[in-house]
Amino acid sequence: MLLSWEEVDLALWDSREGATIVVNVNPLRRDLDLSNLTRHLLIAFERKKIISQDPTKVNGREALRTVLEGWAEGTEVKVEAYVVKGNGVVYDILFWSPLDVFSRKVETFHQFLAGLNFLRPEGLH
Repeated sequence: MLLSWEEVDLALWDSREGATIVVNVNPLRRDLDLSNLTRHLLIAFERKKIISQDPTKVNGREALRTVLEGWAEGTEVKVEAYVVKGNGVVYDILFWSPLDVFSRKVETFHQFLAGLNFLRPEGLH
């Protein structure tokens, strides 16, 4: 199984197309760089081929965007993943779908991503 669904904060699944968006928030226990956090996040995908990996910002926060092709639960997929550092937390935001669906559905993911707002801890303005 790709993910332990019990540990996922939010999952959106298009059952017709097999496209999935997952958001997970975890405490940042150590000051790991985004590359190490991303490598850990993507470990569940088999036979990975990284297409691109670029630093970026998501809603003003430091992030690493990774696009890859690989296998998940017996299906060849394309993945776009963002690992975003927050204040004491890390946000894992992923979209994946079968290869032939990706180009049709990735814009929906980009709209979802653009609409995210990260909460500030109390006392920070």
